[in-house]
Amino acid sequence: MTNNEIRVRIAPSPSGNLHVGTARTALFNYLFAKNKGGKFILRIEDTDLERSNEAYTQNIFDSLKAMGLQWDEGPDVGGAYGPYKQSERLDIYTKYAEKLLESGHAYYCWCSQEELEAEKALQLEEKKQIIYSKRCKNLSPEDIEQFKAEGRKPVIRFEIPSRQLKFKDLIKGDVEFDLNLLGDFVIMKSNGIPTYNFAVVADDIDMKMSHIIRGEDHISNTPRQILIYEALGAKIPEFAHVGMILAPDKTKLSKRHGATAVSEFIQQGYLPEAFVNFLALLGWSSPDGAEIMPLDEIIQKFSLDRIHISSAVFEFDKLNWMNGMYIRSMPVSELVERIKPYLQEFDLSIYTQEQLETIINAVKEPLVKLSEVTNAVSYFFGDSINIDNEIQETVLNTEESKKVLTEFLGFCEGIDYGDIEKIHDQLGEFRTMMKPLKPKQTMWAIRAALTGRTHGADMGVIVSLLAKNRVILRIKEAI
Repeated sequence: MTNNEIRVRIAPSPSGNLHVGTARTALFNYLFAKNKGGKFILRIEDTDLERSNEAYTQNIFDSLKAMGLQWDEGPDVGGAYGPYKQSERLDIYTKYAEKLLESGHAYYCWCSQEELEAEKALQLEEKKQIIYSKRCKNLSPEDIEQFKAEGRKPVIRFEIPSRQLKFKDLIKGDVEFDLNLLGDFVIMKSNGIPTYNFAVVADDIDMKMSHIIRGEDHISNTPRQILIYEALGAKIPEFAHVGMILAPDKTKLSKRHGATAVSEFIQQGYLPEAFVNFLALLGWSSPDGAEIMPLDEIIQKFSLDRIHISSAVFEFDKLNWMNGMYIRSMPVSELVERIKPYLQEFDLSIYTQEQLETIINAVKEPLVKLSEVTNAVSYFFGDSINIDNEIQETVLNTEESKKVLTEFLGFCEGIDYGDIEKIHDQLGEFRTMMKPLKPKQTMWAIRAALTGRTHGADMGVIVSLLAKNRVILRIKEAI
């Protein structure tokens, strides 16, 4: 690896399905790496053994792949700096902890939970800063032997120096922390499992990360991590903290606002490429103001200096608009294949591929999500349809509609069902025949009888694809 090679990572915890916030962080890392000709690494942070689940790991893999974000190194593809799962790196953390103990940057802490709680309560009572008192920093050998005899198992704490710490964030600018407010923190638990701040630094050193691009909720972790880099004599990567994603009501995005996992959005029928396009614009903007862009184009235009400092709002209306744009612009042959999973309740074999494309082309205009196609095409299948009471009463039960349908039943015999344009002409002739009824009255009656609705696909397409037998059967049922 050259000294200036760009290496970035996404390191999700497999304690749930891939969240949109993590997905956007992954996307920004991927865009930055590909724009700079660098490497995008996937690492799984699974040291929380109780909450980690292999099913969630698979969901992370599947969701990132669906988004088109293929990693260069990771648990499944390998790489020169593995293992890429924290649970397989425990011996590595132990070695780094021993190094910090030897250099005097860390020490064993034998305090019980009860003692720590008592210390915290006293600090609260005395209105002091709640930080660890360093009581185990200079224990005598006799004290240590006594704790061992009691069966205590120590944690390892990192000693915080007393000074100010400054670093330059590539998005936020200059950031400063008073280290006196932090207190010595645990880097290794008594069971030998590393804490987040320690493990992530050990991993990023070993995997030679050049940049850490992550959510601003991690900015408070940064001073602790920088101190560990310094103590280990390692090169400190550049940090870039991205604003959070908020719900439309400006609160934290949660399930009460709707879907929050990438897989949920895809299951609902959002096209992955539309979803990626939308996510890219949550906190970043194209230099030319463009909004609809394929991934390759976003890569070319991406830069960290165009990421906004403030939080981004997840606007479901904009996602719906963008997804609809992608649906309408997709070649209909490809759209049919994307839509087929939502048509499993229908017998598609009654139509040719060309006819299916004609149907989808006729109903795609108002679609926001692919899942909406199930309802949109339902009247093209089956002999009969369900007509709700309102349409029955307000449209089909009027004297005008009964007259229209009675006349249309005879007219059906002469329709050229194989030619959609000719059907348009013939329907025009029928509307003229039914004067003085308004064309809307005439066509509403026919549409309601054939589809159970007052709006939908082009009538020429409907009549052609239902064909003579089903058209006549539905008209008779409506009468």
